[in-house]
Amino acid sequence: MRPTTGPALDVDARPAFAFQCGDSDLWAVTLDGSGTMLPKDRCQAEWVLRRKFPLGVHEPVPAHLDPEPIIRAIDANGYFLWRQGAGQPHATSQ
Repeated sequence: MRPTTGPALDVDARPAFAFQCGDSDLWAVTLDGSGTMLPKDRCQAEWVLRRKFPLGVHEPVPAHLDPEPIIRAIDANGYFLWRQGAGQPHATSQ
């Protein structure tokens, strides 16, 4: 039986993976747990898997980012990149 109280379940959520470029401030999200979809020319080090999480419009993202641009970028490019700095994160889909 499905619960009728509490937060809405995001039935469209997909398993996603957060990667970090070495120890830099460059991060990526992809649906590919191996990270082979991530651009090697953007990371001088190696992409390191940091976390698996559910990605959906009603799911929290393990960064202070709105999930909708991440979902659009993944649908278009296979990944989403952003820089996590001291200030606001800068995000790009390319």
